[in-house]
Amino acid sequence: MTNINDIAKRAGVSVSTVSRVLNNNSYVSESKRAAVQRVIDELDYTPNRLAVDLIRKETRNIGVIMPHNNNQAFDQMLHGKLNQSVELGYTVMVLPTKYNPDIELSYLDMLKSKQLLSFWESLDHHLCPSWG
Repeated sequence: MTNINDIAKRAGVSVSTVSRVLNNNSYVSESKRAAVQRVIDELDYTPNRLAVDLIRKETRNIGVIMPHNNNQAFDQMLHGKLNQSVELGYTVMVLPTKYNPDIELSYLDMLKSKQLLSFWESLDHHLCPSWG
């Protein structure tokens, strides 16, 4: 799998220059930007989202916890959250629970371990005591 070190070597630039090109930083000359972009295109490079999140110490993943998706109210809520998230540049993960407390807790662990930035929940607290 290609990484930015490979791109830097092949383009004849530093890893920092490749990073600046990938982040659309204006502090790169047009000739170096073109050389890096040419190698990126040749190698069909796609940045590793997990690696980027680790370096930045943040994620752009948001979870939507839903007991199921066969409810019109949940569908409308999800539609609104998806539209809002796309506008703000976030990725949304739909996390179904079927009202299972163990599954719900596993989603909390995802938040705790920084796999998710945050989540929206649409659970009925009366039906799901673990959310009490």
